[in-house]
Amino acid sequence: MEADAAVAVVHALGPEESVLLLRRSRRPGDPWAGHWAFPGGRREPGDSGLVDTALRELGEECGVRLSRIQLECPLPVRHAGQQQGRLVLVAPFLFRVAGTFDVTPDGVEAESALWLPLAQFRDSARHRADAVPGLADGRKMPGIPLDGTPLWGFTYRVLCEWLGVSEPLGI
Repeated sequence: MEADAAVAVVHALGPEESVLLLRRSRRPGDPWAGHWAFPGGRREPGDSGLVDTALRELGEECGVRLSRIQLECPLPVRHAGQQQGRLVLVAPFLFRVAGTFDVTPDGVEAESALWLPLAQFRDSARHRADAVPGLADGRKMPGIPLDGTPLWGFTYRVLCEWLGVSEPLGI
C-alpha cells in the first residue's frame, strides 16, 4: 500500500549536526496544532510522486527549496495519527544539507521552525513521558521536551529509528 503523505527530514551536517523541525500553527480542527513535526503533508494530484510531495510541502511550509539531488534515502514508511484517531500512512525522505540556514515558516501551516541538534536528541536523559496537549485524558507519551511542547509521536519515532535511539523503557 502506498503512503498518502510525505515528510522531509532535513539533516544539516557541519559542526553541530541538526534536523529541521517546525511547530504546526494553531488552527481549529487540526489535531496536531502546536506540535513539532517534520515539514510535510498529503500528496496532491499534481505531485509526480511522494518525494515531490515532501519537497513541495517543505517549500510551502518553510520557504526551503531543495532538489532531488539532496535526497539521501527514503526512510521506512510509518503510520501517523494513531493517538489522534486519524491514521495516515506517511513516507519520510531524508535530505542532507551542508549546514543549518534561516527558515521562514509560512505562518499558515507552520508558526515556527528550529534546528534540533542531534546531540540533544541522542541524550538519553532528555527522553521521558510527558502529557501531550490535545490528547484525551492527559495521557503521557514518550518524547523529549522542546520549547514548551514535547516532541513525540510519529516525528519522535522516525528520529529514534533513524538515529538508532531506543525509546526508554518504563516511560
